[in-house]
Amino acid sequence: MQEVLITHIRCGIANCYLLTGGSGSVLIDACGRSDVPDLYKKVKDQNVRLIVLTHGHPDHIGATAELAKRLCVPVAMSEQDAELLKNPVSRALYAHTVCGKLLKLATKSIMGKGKCASIRPDIWLRDGQSLKEYGINAKVAVLPGHTRGSIGIVTGDGDFFVGDAAFNILRPSGSLVYENLAQMEQSLDVILRSGAKMLYPGHGKPFPIEKLTHPGDGRL
Repeated sequence: MQEVLITHIRCGIANCYLLTGGSGSVLIDACGRSDVPDLYKKVKDQNVRLIVLTHGHPDHIGATAELAKRLCVPVAMSEQDAELLKNPVSRALYAHTVCGKLLKLATKSIMGKGKCASIRPDIWLRDGQSLKEYGINAKVAVLPGHTRGSIGIVTGDGDFFVGDAAFNILRPSGSLVYENLAQMEQSLDVILRSGAKMLYPGHGKPFPIEKLTHPGDGRL
């Protein structure tokens, strides 16, 4: 299939990514509700065929309902995060580094204020699921830890869109805040063994996979 073209869309502290292939585009994440006008302007002419949510936190899903309505496209995510769509603070987050603990406090505040229009996913994604029918050469990778239902999208070109399974805050690392530390570490190993070349996090700039580290190994 044709190479997947990447458009990085930054919305405040979070990232969205538009992946465009030979017969359509897929939007990964939809940032905050206030980002609808800017996001819609940037993607309305790009033949978007699907919105994929990497997990259920408000800073990644806020614009989803309105965008899906305007673009007339389905929404896909892991069923494991369905409860977060109703109550984003229904599951506790943890951290074990100084930076992570500070980020946890900020995250709790953001989620408490992050009101989203009701989202009703059309597709529940599974590990290894292909997105070729939506126009891009890419597949789903489950990456639990940050949330139970965290997922990523890896393209045939070696680009891995990891949501909040990895961060690039101060430096690239595994997720600094998480629901389950053991799962987060396991997902980090999945990313490192994936063969990907570039990682595209939900927060911070994209970076080469060789720069990815485990959180807390001496500096964070």
